[in-house]
Amino acid sequence: MKLFYATNNNSKVHNMRRRLEGLPIELLTPKDFGIKVDVIEDGTTAIENAIKKAYAYYNITKLPTIAGDSGLFIDGIPNDKQPGLFVRRVNGKVLTDDEMIEYYKKLIESIGGKTTGYYVTGLALITEQGLFTTEISEDKFILSSTISKNSHRGNPLDVMTIDPVSQKFYTDMTDDDFKKLGHIFDKECVAFLEKKMLNKNRTLKR
Repeated sequence: MKLFYATNNNSKVHNMRRRLEGLPIELLTPKDFGIKVDVIEDGTTAIENAIKKAYAYYNITKLPTIAGDSGLFIDGIPNDKQPGLFVRRVNGKVLTDDEMIEYYKKLIESIGGKTTGYYVTGLALITEQGLFTTEISEDKFILSSTISKNSHRGNPLDVMTIDPVSQKFYTDMTDDDFKKLGHIFDKECVAFLEKKMLNKNRTLKR
């Protein structure tokens, strides 16, 4: 079964392929079709933005399409400084990877150099049966003003994100490390796809 993933982010594609290992789903991306669509992400929620992206690509490929969008929330940061849906956009400017790392490094330094945070991710799936959505509140992680020496795959903040269980930077973790941790997003994303695409239900444990 083919599934189109509406993203050009290499990190997101890599992680989705890891999640889908063992399932009868072939993941396809814009690179496979040589297409790129500029979607105006002006929704008020992560799900609204995910729906916009999913429809933009579904209308072109006519394949089952999944898209996601996330809001970032950082403990100890004032409400007017919370990234929310604007993780990369600050004061109306879209930051480069390096600018993004530097901005959040200084932000974390301003509250002591280390804190916790989490993403709330909205997923939208479009199939012949219609539109399906879900919202997932992800596991908390540690954000540090100390930067990993290893480069990121596509999410700049991975160089300053630490898993609280293994105490490793995300950029230092292998696929096997992530599989062993069994993050709730991995579980709920797979369960969502199994239910809506493969007609399978399973009970999740947090």
